[in-house]
Amino acid sequence: MENISSAIIESMSDGLIVLDFHGHITRMNPAASELLGIKMQEIKNKTYSQLFMNEPENDAFNDLLLDGIQNGETRLYGEVRFMRRDGCCLDLGVTTSFLRTEPADEEKAGIVVVFKNITEFKALDRARRRVLDHLSHELKTPLSIILASLKRLESSENDRSLERIRRNLERLQDIQREVEDIVKQGTFEETHDKLPWLEHTLDFVQLLEEEKPVHTEALRFLRTRIEDFISISKSKLLDVRMGKHIQKVVDSARELSSHRSVTILTRLKGDYRTMIDPDVLENTLMSLLKNAIENTPDGGEIVISLWHQPGSIVLEIKDSGVGITEESQKHIFGGFYHSLETDLYSTKKPFDFGAGGKGLELLRIKIFGDIYHFQVECESTRCQYIPRENDSCPGVIAKCLHVHSKEQCAQSGGTAFKLIFLEAL
Repeated sequence: MENISSAIIESMSDGLIVLDFHGHITRMNPAASELLGIKMQEIKNKTYSQLFMNEPENDAFNDLLLDGIQNGETRLYGEVRFMRRDGCCLDLGVTTSFLRTEPADEEKAGIVVVFKNITEFKALDRARRRVLDHLSHELKTPLSIILASLKRLESSENDRSLERIRRNLERLQDIQREVEDIVKQGTFEETHDKLPWLEHTLDFVQLLEEEKPVHTEALRFLRTRIEDFISISKSKLLDVRMGKHIQKVVDSARELSSHRSVTILTRLKGDYRTMIDPDVLENTLMSLLKNAIENTPDGGEIVISLWHQPGSIVLEIKDSGVGITEESQKHIFGGFYHSLETDLYSTKKPFDFGAGGKGLELLRIKIFGDIYHFQVECESTRCQYIPRENDSCPGVIAKCLHVHSKEQCAQSGGTAFKLIFLEAL
């Protein structure tokens, strides 16, 4: 029985440590060693306080151990942060219980601590909350502008007002489409399938229709768009050859960014197959390519590469742009993260330098990856000449005071997103 138990412990995906009542770790499985960043040989003759208490970030984790050892209190479940010595910070779900032994073996008694890495889960959970909190703000501003502009439609000089309406309606529609992609994939709990804030907005628009008959047509169009968003449809899964879809997106991006002087190159080493919804593939690539264009100054270069490695296909979008700061890299997949103030984005057009986005694109891609089983990786170096978030690039290499060629610009910073797909059999 002892051998069977040991085999089970060693193969567990959850981390497990056993402490005696003096605070020494008497047992640790490989999963715990990997999660905590501690080698097996390091635990010999050391207490948990010697191993963990030098990092203030680990106070909550240490309190769980302390409650068991000193106070005889166990925890059915708790969530704590843990900082490893390599600087990696994890969210852990922790359970503690007593290790019962026969009276003759009381020296072997102690506390069993089982924990799992819930970092990804917590990140998605935080993203869900941020979606609900931030989206109400994102909808409020365009709607307010629309309503203010509608009041001026009765004027004979209304061209500028109409342009504002079109621009903000497009912005609202973009938000709707991006959130729709997130919601329809079932990533929110069932109670959020029809988000309360959206139904409230629908009621508000309908009320305005009744109060402002002169604007009925525009408000009815807006209400229809919201109702379309609430309806949820299923995606399709097909055996897709990637080459033609990549070329389609690249051609479209070149046309949409024709007012920019950014070179887009393709280096496709084959036409590989994967199982995916082709619309998801195209939307994902377009989001990353648009992001690359908006962060690359005129005169810069973007390279789309596709290659095969054992068992998988790699699609890379690499730009010579301004790069992402280390702080921003911690948040880019969390959804609704802007390195600049939201108002600064709304004055620019799509594909303009610095136009940015609403922060949903990378969250949507991350969720697509979970659903369609492809990985998303990002490597980025912030331009050394604008290291802080509020530092600005002139947007044109020829106007930069620090570099004099696209090669020098590319060496100063840039970003590469990799999408790693399973190869279709």
